[in-house]
Parts: sequence; structure tokens; C-alpha cells
Amino acid sequence: MKTPLVLRYFLWSMLIFAVSMFCLSFRMLDSLRYKALADGASIRYGSYWKTMKESEFPYRILPVYGSQMSQEQYFEVVKDVVHRLKVADAKVVIVPVPDLILLSPRANKTIQEIAADSIVVFAVHAAFNSPMPRERDIRIEDKYSWWANHPFFNHLKVPWGVMSAAIREDSPLIRFVPVGFRENATGEPVSDVATIALKRYVGIPDDEGLPVSRSRLLVGPLGIQVGQDGVSSVRLAYNMKRQSEIWVSLNIATDSLEYYPGWDASRQTTMTPEQAWLNHKGSIVMIECDGDWRYQFVHYGWAYTQIFGSVFNGSFLTVHNEWNVLLITTLVVLLSVFSYTFRNSLTVFVSFALSVAAVVISGWLFVSHNVLFEPIYVMVPIVLCGLILPLVKISGEKRIADETIKSLEEENRRLLDLQRSTPPQVLP
Repeated sequence: MKTPLVLRYFLWSMLIFAVSMFCLSFRMLDSLRYKALADGASIRYGSYWKTMKESEFPYRILPVYGSQMSQEQYFEVVKDVVHRLKVADAKVVIVPVPDLILLSPRANKTIQEIAADSIVVFAVHAAFNSPMPRERDIRIEDKYSWWANHPFFNHLKVPWGVMSAAIREDSPLIRFVPVGFRENATGEPVSDVATIALKRYVGIPDDEGLPVSRSRLLVGPLGIQVGQDGVSSVRLAYNMKRQSEIWVSLNIATDSLEYYPGWDASRQTTMTPEQAWLNHKGSIVMIECDGDWRYQFVHYGWAYTQIFGSVFNGSFLTVHNEWNVLLITTLVVLLSVFSYTFRNSLTVFVSFALSVAAVVISGWLFVSHNVLFEPIYVMVPIVLCGLILPLVKISGEKRIADETIKSLEEENRRLLDLQRSTPPQVLP
């Protein structure tokens, strides 16, 4: 018994729906959604960089440069920088710690002196953004990866947090975990360095818990928008007039530090060192090392510019993916009916147009309304319907045509046989 074309359409549509839901459920295309967001913003605006606005908020980056700088030298540089920042009345200093750290007696002494300045928070990488090679691609949504090792293996008692910002080079999206990490050895809760820095900025003790109200983690008068999965999302949105007030270079030949103040655009001249240090007053400062082991510091200063900018300006992304299942179901049904009713060429064109529209709309929502909508999983049924259903229709129409030809041939043979078996009539 031959399957009718309408039933074949139904079966293939159900298969397309199942494949689409499988991809959505197991997040199989997460790596492509970053590119889809970037492409959507670029198609509509030329480049999402053009939508970034200049803003001022109490956060500064302090770059440290030094060719062939050892870890002991790095901490010696940090000690001097932190002391100067404390004198300048900076609120908090975030100090990244190398992954491959070797604790020597000299380094231990220096680290204890740095911690004694009381404005320092040491920072370690999260498992999903560590530069160390991994056996598998760990993603920020995987809560089993929400652990971190103590920066000094629990040998030194220091304030520390996690740099959990997940960054992709081809995406304007940055995601991080404000709270929820655990220390690998003890199981103690650990927060992101941004959360700890904000607590210190507003005067909340490190060990005090933070209330959550309407999916917002409240840090005094400030708030961090948190999704249902515990992840916060921000986009590249802020440029600062001066990312850095001063930068530091270690001269290996003389083993001395050289400080270079930034450019004062209002006066069209270089700032004085005194003014450069004073510009850190009341700010959160992140030290960013750019030495030979720079691969251990993936320029998190820039990422945390966007995170702190979103906090102080209240511009977190709102995630709206709860409509994905409904959209997938609706698109499969509508495209199946459309493909069954109209020509294949029109079906392919409509599928292409809907795919482009999904990317453009997601970029528009992302940049203009701070709404995070992932188009890639909605595009899956569109693409599959545009590729598979026309082939199903061609196959079904060919089968119908073959059956029609076969039926006509059989009817023709029957008529010929009937004609041969009928004796000729004799006219009177």
C-alpha cells in the first residue's frame, strides 16, 4: 500500500520537529548562537561597535607590561601598584593570579604584604574560560563546572573570587556567574570578583549574603540581573573616555618600574603622575598583565568594563527564549502547509527569508532593547523545512506521476486487448 503525500508530509514534519527539539534540549548549536547575534547586529547596524556609547563610571584598568616577567616579579609590581592605589584612595583592586603559579617563599611574603593592604581581591579563572587545555568544551551553563581552585591552594588566607566572564571573540555577548561557585577543596561558596568588588564598593562585608528580588541580586543600591540558570548576560555597550589613567612597565635590565600617565584630552597634554593616581579615587581597579604569559590573562579588563557598566547603568540583558518551543511548533506546521500548497521554489525562498528575518530581529532586539533571543534554534526547523519538504513533495509528485503513467499504460493495454478480442462486425 502506497503512503499518501499528505501522510508523508506529516511524518517528515514530525521528524523535523523532533530533530529541532533535540537540538534545543541538548543545546547542540550553542557555539553558533554567538555568531548569529553578531551577524544580526552587523546586518542591521553595520557593526555592533557603532552602537556602543561613551560613559563614565567608577572603574579603571591598570595595565602592567613586562617582557619575560617572572611570577615573583609580577607580585612585586602588584605590591607597589596596590600601595599607590591605596594612597590614592581607590576602593577595590582586582589582582588576577596566574593559573600555573609556583609559590616560592619570596612570593608568599609578597602576597601576604599585598593582602595586608585590605583593598585587594585576588582573581582566578573559571573552569570554562581557563587557558589551560581541557578534554572537553565546558560551557558556562554547565553547573558542574561552577567550581574553582583557591589561588594559593588554601595555604594563604586571602580575599579572592572568580573571573567567570565567558567571552567569545566573534560575539558581542558576555555572560558571567555572580554567585554560585564552590571552592574545589573545601566546598566553600565563592562569588565572581565583580560581586565582591561591588560589595566592597558599597561597604558590605565579604561574608555577608546578598538578597535576591525579582531575579535581581541586590548589592546595596545596585543590582545584578540574574537569569533562571544563575547566569547574568551583558553586551558590549560601553566605551570609556579613558580606560586607563596610568600604565606600568617593568624594565628587566634595571629591575625598576616605570609609570606612564595617560592622555588628558581636555588639556591636550599628558597628565601628571600625581593627577593620574588621583583619578583612581573611589574607583574599582583591575590590574591587567600583558607580559610574556599574557595568554593567562585574556584581557578581562575590557570584559569587566562592560559588566560594571551594566551594573552602574542598569542595562543587563533580559533573556527571552521561553517562546522557542512554540515558535518551532508553529513554524513546522505553517511551513508544512505552505510547502504542500505552493510551489517548491516559493517554499525555498520563504525559508531563506524567514532565516534572515530571525537573525535580523534577534540583532535588533539585542542592540536596541537589551533582549537576548537566540535565533539559531528557531532557524533549525526553517532550514530543515526549506530543504527537506520540497524533496518530499518532488518525490511524492514523481510517485503519483509514475502511478498515473502506469495506470494509463495498463488502461491502454486493456483497451488494446479488448479490441483484439472483439470479432470484427460484418456489415449487411
